[in-house]
Amino acid sequence: MKIGIVTRREENPKLALALEAIRHWAKAKSTRIIYSPEKRLKECDVLVAVGGDGTVLAAAHLACEREIPIAGINAGRVGFLAEYGIEEIPAVLDSLASGSFSTQSRIMLDCSVFIKKKKILSRTVLNEIYLRAYAPGKMINLEVELNGNYLTEYWADGLMLATPTGSTAYSLSAGGPIIYPSAEAFVLTPVNSISLSVRPLIIPSSDVCKIKCVQGNIAEMVFDGHFTEQLNENAELRICRSRFVTKFVHADDSGFVRALREKLGWKGFVGRF
Repeated sequence: MKIGIVTRREENPKLALALEAIRHWAKAKSTRIIYSPEKRLKECDVLVAVGGDGTVLAAAHLACEREIPIAGINAGRVGFLAEYGIEEIPAVLDSLASGSFSTQSRIMLDCSVFIKKKKILSRTVLNEIYLRAYAPGKMINLEVELNGNYLTEYWADGLMLATPTGSTAYSLSAGGPIIYPSAEAFVLTPVNSISLSVRPLIIPSSDVCKIKCVQGNIAEMVFDGHFTEQLNENAELRICRSRFVTKFVHADDSGFVRALREKLGWKGFVGRF
């Protein structure tokens, strides 16, 4: 079992503690751990993402084509993707090394840009694709179709299409709903729309969404909060469910529910009426 470690180089006491725990485990078990380069990480049997949700997203992009299972160790701040705490590292690594773990699959999005039926760009994301005005401080006007049917024009600070996994990320901050991770659905979330009637829209994962810039607009596309590309008014963005999934190593089915309580502070009422 080849175990790869995905992490970021930064000054973080929690991160340093987590990496030390991994090194200690590897030495005690006489097990080799792979840290880099990306080519070797892509050949691993399982990836351990140590950090916050951004680190887990980086691991998801590495794992995508081979659907390598990912175990997230939380050495960051608030995040839903890193399920395990630093104190759980030895037990997690033991289960990974022995192959005695289960996984949960998360759907992903394929995002492709076409100009006159020719594909010029393709990206696969785990969280969301976000469109915003290319010019800083401007609003964006976008035309959206669902399954070939005209939906509406959005005039807003931005527009995103998020997976259930991404529903607890930027989409949630923008007022979008929380979608259970195993749901076969996406959410279309406008950011600060000029119209009060515009609200987030949940759509089936089988739907195909097409987005164009209204004449005179140029959009910047942000993929999973990291990769950026430009969408011109003569291009069309097509978004659909990917054939790839991200597989997360998880302890039990209560992980997401527990994360909602702990990370969003869903503690219930204190005291009685």
